[in-house]
Amino acid sequence: MLTFNDLLFLEGVDPAQVRLVRHQDNRLKRGRLYEAWRNDRSSFERYQSAQQRDVFDVGDQLASFIVTDARKTVFVGLYEVASIGPCPAGTVDALTGVDLSSHHSYDLRLLEQLGDYTDKVVIDWGAGTRSWVQRAANQPKPVLEIAEQYEPRFPGFREFVRPVDDIPTLPHGWQQVLRAVKGVYLLVDVESGQQYVGSAKGADSLLGRWLEYANGGDGGDVRLKAVARHGRRHYQVSLLEVVDGNTPDDTIEQIESYWKSKLLTRQFGLNAN
Repeated sequence: MLTFNDLLFLEGVDPAQVRLVRHQDNRLKRGRLYEAWRNDRSSFERYQSAQQRDVFDVGDQLASFIVTDARKTVFVGLYEVASIGPCPAGTVDALTGVDLSSHHSYDLRLLEQLGDYTDKVVIDWGAGTRSWVQRAANQPKPVLEIAEQYEPRFPGFREFVRPVDDIPTLPHGWQQVLRAVKGVYLLVDVESGQQYVGSAKGADSLLGRWLEYANGGDGGDVRLKAVARHGRRHYQVSLLEVVDGNTPDDTIEQIESYWKSKLLTRQFGLNAN
């Protein structure tokens, strides 16, 4: 059975120098710490570096794990304690809202070792979940899987903004969302700033329309064809309005026309009609 200590040995790291740290905070919704590590790394790093008890020594190496919303204990990095000091008075943790004035502040430096295993290795921590810091040499944790763990949460239609060239590589779940809805979208040429308003009514809805652009298509628009003659253009795509899947095509076209008029994309943009 492969253990986390085996991975440490393979990377030239002595388990005797490593403390295993498992982050799970009952003050936060399950998965919130993992979400912070993915999307707000600085907040997670500050959370991890402040501890109420003096639990680490300078020179310790910390193998950091986070419990996800799926209750998996996922490896997120190997750190070294560079120095220790007090948290400044009035310091408040951004994730928990806790006053850290009386806490210890650890200067944790992320190490290169085991970088290829970050967000991939899932271990079985065992029954002693209350013991959140353990010595690796005494605890050969079984490795349950080594695989990509995370698909980012779809940001929502209002927040969705992406380069068209990124559409084919969007997470599978995002593609499913965009395939399921129709709507009116905005293309912006990131070099010239010119805008194009379009609508998606086909079988693959928004995703199908955007994949066509990503593959070099022009959607049949005269002005998009014209600018493409001077070389491939790079567009950013976002959503202006999402409609129900049962909305008639002529209604979607009316909404599209409204946005063209509002944004003046016929007069100053890339819409020819």
